Amino acid sequence: MPGLFLDSDDVCLYVTEKCNSNCIMCPMSLDTRKRGEGIAEDQWEALPDRIPAEAKHLTITGGEPFLDYEHVIPFMEEVNERFQFEEILVLTNGRILAHPEVREQLANAVTDRYCFAIPIHASDPKLHDAITQSPGSFSQAVQGIRFLSETNARIEVRIVAHRMNVEILNKVFENLSASGLRIDIINLVAMEMTGCAARNRAKLWVNYKDVALAAEEGVSAAIRHGINVGLYNFPICSLPEKLWPLARNSITPYKVRYGEECQACLMRSACGGMFYSTFELGLNPVYPFLR
Repeated sequence: MPGLFLDSDDVCLYVTEKCNSNCIMCPMSLDTRKRGEGIAEDQWEALPDRIPAEAKHLTITGGEPFLDYEHVIPFMEEVNERFQFEEILVLTNGRILAHPEVREQLANAVTDRYCFAIPIHASDPKLHDAITQSPGSFSQAVQGIRFLSETNARIEVRIVAHRMNVEILNKVFENLSASGLRIDIINLVAMEMTGCAARNRAKLWVNYKDVALAAEEGVSAAIRHGINVGLYNFPICSLPEKLWPLARNSITPYKVRYGEECQACLMRSACGGMFYSTFELGLNPVYPFLR
């Protein structure tokens, strides 16, 4: 359910369940993305008053939050005036940022505290648009990144890995690194196997270890270009040792699961575990470190 959520010093603004893309591996269902709920008109004005003064981090997310840019951008402007967040993370597919009227309004709201995370699924428009099932989405996302490069915001690209793009992951990393776009961070993301991802499991699922090996050279290329790289949702045992420092504890705590064999693993305290959906489906083997 969309709304404002508080967790310690973290704040999450969940704007809407709806999205203007139809990604084949989305963890939400198609019905939710197309007919889901958003924050009601009469709730927006009171939202900033619910934010604790000591809050340090804000995430703005959806669905696609800029489907409601008429409310989101004024909210951002008020937040800028009233709160001293260390970071404001905006999760968006970037498509609406290709529209001049949105860019004009957003440019005045973005400061250096913002980080925009935009997914790029492939190294060419045809495959990217096939994955999003939204013609023109690659071009629009790139336009969004170009616009953000003219602001003070940090730019993060997320690559969600699955069978449709696993064989070209190195190329995606390399093309992004050499694209001339200002990209500060690239995060490789393992799927959450719910919603459309679970429904399309037969055509999407790839073992985490195979994903990591397929992306290893591309990760190194990005690092050589001075881009920070992170690996989201990967258990430590699925990664080559040289990639361990890039693994992030990225899964929301209530969604994390560990197998019985993980309890004796010497790396247990450093491992972010697996999504409950992956664990319960028995999709990914684990390789505990016992000595």
